[in-house]
Amino acid sequence: PPRAWADKDPAAAARLSAARAAVSALAETLNMPQENLITPDTVRRVCWEPPAEVSAESVGAALAGYGARPWQVEQVTPVLVAALSA
Repeated sequence: PPRAWADKDPAAAARLSAARAAVSALAETLNMPQENLITPDTVRRVCWEPPAEVSAESVGAALAGYGARPWQVEQVTPVLVAALSA
């Protein structure tokens, strides 16, 4: 569970924290529920095991691979790339 990430993988916990904040801010800007923008499970999966090279292409492909719709990939990829690169 994500609450145990800090002990198991502190870097993943930091990525998840940054990604959650970024997705939350984007959802607020778009005036839509965060869960509709991207599922929390998808964010967790990408943060636990990010692409070897973080780029718009690799993160977008990972999101799509976890079932994100094209419009979700388009909206969320830039903020996740920034969060994963921080």
